Amino acid sequence: MEERRNIERRPHISSIQYSVTVLEFRDRKRVNLKGDIVDISDVGLGIKTDYPLEPGHVLTFNDNIGCQTGIVEWSSRVQNNGYRVGIRFV
Repeated sequence: MEERRNIERRPHISSIQYSVTVLEFRDRKRVNLKGDIVDISDVGLGIKTDYPLEPGHVLTFNDNIGCQTGIVEWSSRVQNNGYRVGIRFV
């Protein structure tokens, strides 16, 4: 696969807590979740999570990573029933 990033991501292994607001039966619901950071840059990060995040989801990070909000740019299902997600800081 061709690399499309202009900013280099650095490998980074740590857990992260985040929340996302989702629409569930016409009601908004805030869901608190955990994931594992796999890489990070000045403009975003990559995580693995069990929750099916989708492009456009806005995340609020509950850990100290320097930025408190991010938007899901892409999400891909991985073989172990989890998801690999690319997030851009906003």
